[in-house]
Amino acid sequence: MENENLIPIAEFCRYHRVDVAFIHLLEQSGLIGTTILQQTVYVRIEDLSQLEKFVRLHQDLEIPADNLDIVSHLLNRMEDLQREIKQLQNRITFYEKLSNNHPQPE
Repeated sequence: MENENLIPIAEFCRYHRVDVAFIHLLEQSGLIGTTILQQTVYVRIEDLSQLEKFVRLHQDLEIPADNLDIVSHLLNRMEDLQREIKQLQNRITFYEKLSNNHPQPE
């Protein structure tokens, strides 16, 4: 893994004004993954948006760090349900168009 795709956790924590222990708690909960290279802990650039979401939930909504796994699960479930609703709406639209193009015999 190349260093240019990694952000040092210490730098992230300074920028977002969070304690490094917060990041370690998220990692222990399985919410994020970290990489250690040459005794420095990093997070992948691809995971930054998820990590920043956890920081906002923790800071803005004052959700305790040890409850973020529950909130994350609920948000993921909600997103899954929204995708399912969209798929069902698309199917309904498809069948409505199909039935409008082929009128039923009387």
